[in-house]
Amino acid sequence: MHIKIQKGLNIPISGKPEGEIRELAGSGSVVKPAEISLNLSSFDDLRLRLLKKVDERVKIGEPLCEDKGCPGRMFVSPATGSIKEIRRGVKRRLIDIVIQPDASEEIPEYLPVNPEGVTRHDLISLLLNRGLFTTIQRRPFCILPDPKIAPRSIFVKAVESAPFTPPAELQVEGLEAEFQAGLTALSKLTDGPVHLVYRVDSPCKAFTEAKHVQKHTVEGPHPIGTHSLHIQHIDPIKSSSDVIWTLNAHDVVRIGYMLTKGKPYLERVIAIAGPGIIEGKSGYFRVRDGYPVASLTAGRVPKSSQRYISGDPLTGKQIGIDGFLGYNDYVFSVIPENTEREFLHFFRPGFDKYSFSRAYMSGHRKNPADYPFTTNQHGEHRAFIDATLYDKVMPMNIPVMHLVKSVLAENFELAEELGLLEVAPEDFALSTFVCPSKMEMTEIMKQGIRTYAGEMLG
Repeated sequence: MHIKIQKGLNIPISGKPEGEIRELAGSGSVVKPAEISLNLSSFDDLRLRLLKKVDERVKIGEPLCEDKGCPGRMFVSPATGSIKEIRRGVKRRLIDIVIQPDASEEIPEYLPVNPEGVTRHDLISLLLNRGLFTTIQRRPFCILPDPKIAPRSIFVKAVESAPFTPPAELQVEGLEAEFQAGLTALSKLTDGPVHLVYRVDSPCKAFTEAKHVQKHTVEGPHPIGTHSLHIQHIDPIKSSSDVIWTLNAHDVVRIGYMLTKGKPYLERVIAIAGPGIIEGKSGYFRVRDGYPVASLTAGRVPKSSQRYISGDPLTGKQIGIDGFLGYNDYVFSVIPENTEREFLHFFRPGFDKYSFSRAYMSGHRKNPADYPFTTNQHGEHRAFIDATLYDKVMPMNIPVMHLVKSVLAENFELAEELGLLEVAPEDFALSTFVCPSKMEMTEIMKQGIRTYAGEMLG
């Protein structure tokens, strides 16, 4: 199937990464930082059992905590060394398990597994024990899946469209065989098809010549790289009992690498980008999982006040200089902080300000340049004003304002009729960006989906 959309928006934000993959220090190898973290902030809905204490020695791939709701599903160590710190958040939720890696790390080696001959039961056990089952999400509800329930299909996203996110081709570059091994393994986990979705003009043969999958192409602006859009076109969700699993290209590489090499794959390609990055310092870099922010910013950020974001500017989380790259994040964004109010800003023509609704003169340019966005929202929270703006950036058959209102009212029966089961919080990032009412729709939908999942799944 070929999916082409017109609705959407590629945000014209400055500081975009360009070029080939580089190394942070130009050493030709992945630099090992002084600290590495198993970041668990994305799993604040789970009840985790901590298995290690501060100052204990751990090895790469050794379980650090276990999901109480799914015994056997482990979160494993990304480094060999000593646990330096355990950070907790609200209600003592685990945030970071910080490890001080050894100068020479011991990497465990397991017997390689032939993905063609492995059984579903053995593959599930391997993924659970070696911390790879945490890379899979279940739709609907955007939660970690139950390993006992086989999905009717699996979606692999080999296309990225969110701001600054590295192309999926970079994650697979040099690892084409491991990517195919991962796809073969995934085909053992479902009786249905494995859907591989990539850009129509992708030059990557690992995508275009992939085996054991159904191949689909896409084209258009963001959000063409979201699972929800792919699922709605290819294999729509009809009820809460439907089960579909989703992964991205890097997740598949990790699975294939573990099977064929017998070792964990600890690297990822990230983008360091944004208008807060010094010109010429943005780009794509290969780093270790759980990389510290202090090392990412070194020599790349001016002394003026900046906001650090783990993730892309639309869906990422604000972090401090002592934070770490998120578990599922492939972007480190830097946006200048701006808390000053501009005098009579509503009465100015706004040639240097981006305007999706054409409230400023810049919105009438045919070929707008990139804009140095800041954190200033230029307005306060207010009631819903214009629902038509959301429809221009929502390519799915979803009435954005009505769905968000039904979630706010906790009328989940109506919300399901309006498409709650088909969406993820990220699908409302563009609507939040263009919203003149400053509604945090992404967070509203995240909480609504989580509440409804609790009611339906217990």
